[in-house]
Amino acid sequence: MDETQSGGIEHISFVYSIANRILHWIRAIVITGLVITGFYIASPFLSSGASSDELIYARWVSWHLVFGFILITAGLLRIYLFFFGPDSKSELNSLKDEFSLKSWIIQLKSYFFIGELLKKGMYGPLQFLSYTMIMFFVVLASITGLVLYIHVYHQGIGGMLYDSMRLVESWMGGLANVRLIHHITMWGFLIFIPIHIYMVIWSAIRFKHGGVDIMFTGYDYHLKKKENEEK
Repeated sequence: MDETQSGGIEHISFVYSIANRILHWIRAIVITGLVITGFYIASPFLSSGASSDELIYARWVSWHLVFGFILITAGLLRIYLFFFGPDSKSELNSLKDEFSLKSWIIQLKSYFFIGELLKKGMYGPLQFLSYTMIMFFVVLASITGLVLYIHVYHQGIGGMLYDSMRLVESWMGGLANVRLIHHITMWGFLIFIPIHIYMVIWSAIRFKHGGVDIMFTGYDYHLKKKENEEK
């Protein structure tokens, strides 16, 4: 059978460095952990007697804090890699599409099965905007989490950050608002994650490339179109 008729790989390229892939999965795991533990902290439901309730709650809080500090570290490293990492040139080139009306039209048309998706950098404009928004939520969740942290832990990191976080608390309108904003960021993650998974799979099928494989192998490949699809 002819290769064009049966498909096959048209070209393959290395897209994501191992550092970016590791950070991607670290953030995915810790955000999942933060959502689960955060739900429990907001509404404790485990009970096995008056004396042990406090220990159970403290254990969930401890895991939430561990996940939180891992997320802060991973977020800072990801921001650094965006500007200075091995993938930074391709990622920064995506900004050209972000401020190009033509690029927006091309991407939106491709999503409606009108033409192909052409990009100057690693991401299309809508993709870049959505990833920027989720990073914004990571930063917001981290800052509000630290504000809540310093009200419980007054030594060590809590002591060092106390004055600066109290200032942030004041800017946000008080501790109640900080808690609300922190809670809203969780719903931002919950909305983004299923949409992100769906769009990755949809994009891989729609544009016939290794969208699902990228975060495992680092490589993206584009399949040749079948002859009947090209006509």
